[in-house]
Amino acid sequence: MKTLFSLIQKSAQSKKNLWLLNRLMNHQVRFNKPHKFQVIKISENQVQTFAPYHKKNFNHVRGIHACALATAGELSAGLSLMYHFSPEKYRVILANLTIDYHYQAKKDVTATTKFSVVEKEAIAKTLEEQKKTMHTLVTEVKDSDHQLVATVKSTWQIKAWRDVNTKL
Repeated sequence: MKTLFSLIQKSAQSKKNLWLLNRLMNHQVRFNKPHKFQVIKISENQVQTFAPYHKKNFNHVRGIHACALATAGELSAGLSLMYHFSPEKYRVILANLTIDYHYQAKKDVTATTKFSVVEKEAIAKTLEEQKKTMHTLVTEVKDSDHQLVATVKSTWQIKAWRDVNTKL
């Protein structure tokens, strides 16, 4: 977990580390590998993930499947939180996922999650006062023509590992 947090942080400054993060994600999250999801940008206030328009991601009408769009959005939001809240110290777990589909994806897509310092401070303050917090992030998924394809709203439970009752 410590290595993952460090790698996420370093990926903001280094293409080599970003490449390594993508390799690790494809190896550890085996579901992602055939779909060729990629993290293309990580910074303090934004994460972008990429889902290609290719056969493994198609639905029955040769558009990108709804589940692939949802996964790209979830991945972007989750990494955004993990950039700020170390998975060594905090359990960041998806609690709810809703998606509004606006346009059929017939091209590569990019999912963008923005995360502000104000949000980070609010979460940190809540965690000081309570054992856990819920936070919703909005991710926009756009095709290569910048057409809004979907809006993914993911709600995450963030909790210090010391306060987690279930065992791994």
